Amino acid sequence: MSATAWIDGRVMPLAEARVPVTDRGFLWGDHVFEIIRAQGDTLCDGAAHLARLVASAALVRLPAPDPAFVERVARETLTAAGLAAASIRVMWTRGDARGLAPSAAGAPRLVILVEPLAPAPHGVRLAVVRGSRDGLVPAAAKTGNYLGSVLALALAENAGADDALLVDGDECALETATASLFVVEPGKVLMPAGANLPGVTAARVAALLVGAGHAVISERLPLARVVAADELFVTSARRGLVPVVALDGAPRLPGPVTATASAAHAAWVRACTISG
Repeated sequence: MSATAWIDGRVMPLAEARVPVTDRGFLWGDHVFEIIRAQGDTLCDGAAHLARLVASAALVRLPAPDPAFVERVARETLTAAGLAAASIRVMWTRGDARGLAPSAAGAPRLVILVEPLAPAPHGVRLAVVRGSRDGLVPAAAKTGNYLGSVLALALAENAGADDALLVDGDECALETATASLFVVEPGKVLMPAGANLPGVTAARVAALLVGAGHAVISERLPLARVVAADELFVTSARRGLVPVVALDGAPRLPGPVTATASAAHAAWVRACTISG
C-alpha cells in the first residue's frame, strides 16, 4: 500500500486520508504529535516517543492518549504500509470544535500517517534566527502549532540555508526549527540548555556518545561559542544525525566526533531493528 493513514478506526492510502475541517488540530494547531522512525516492524525508541506524546498532551491540557493503544494502531498502519523504512507521524488532537474553549471540544482524535523514510541529506546549512519557539506554547511540548518554525524556516531559506538555528534574547543558541543541536568543543560535546524541546533522538545520540567515552554536557551556549565550535551536528527522528556544513553562509566541515556519533547511531538503528 506504501504511504498509509489511520483515521477514525480505518486504514487507507494516505492520498485518500481526510479529517473533518472542524477538527481543532486543523483549525488551531490544537494537537500534539510525534515522529517515530520505523525500520521493518521496529519502532525506534517508540516507548520514549509515546511517553513524550503523553507528556506533551499534559502540558497543553489535552486528555492523555493511551500509549498501548497508540502503539498498536501505529503498528497496524505500519504493517499495512509494508515499508522497509518508514516515518510515522502520530497526531493526537482535541477533536472536533464546538467553540474555541477546550471545554467545548469533542472526543480526542488519533491520526497516524506512515510514509517512506526519505534518505538523510549529506549535510545541513544553518542560518541564525533570533527568537525561540516559546511563548504561550510550552517549549517542552511538541505541538502542532508550528507557525514559529514555519516563519523561521522562511527566514533561513531567504538566507540560502536549509534550517534555522534559533537564538534567544540573551544571544544563546537553543535548537533549530526542526532538530536538536550538538556542539563539539575540545574534550566535550555540548547540548544547548534553555527553552528547548527535549529531543528523543538527541537523548539517544547523547547516550551513545557517553558510551563511546565522550563527555556530554547540557548548558547555556552563547552564539559565539557555537560559531567557534570544532563541529556542529543536528538530530531528529526523521533524519537521524546530520552534520552542519554551513552556518550563516560560512562553510563547515564534519569532524571525527560527528563521524563517531553518526556511526554509533546507524549501528543502533540496525541493532534495534534486529532486537525489535
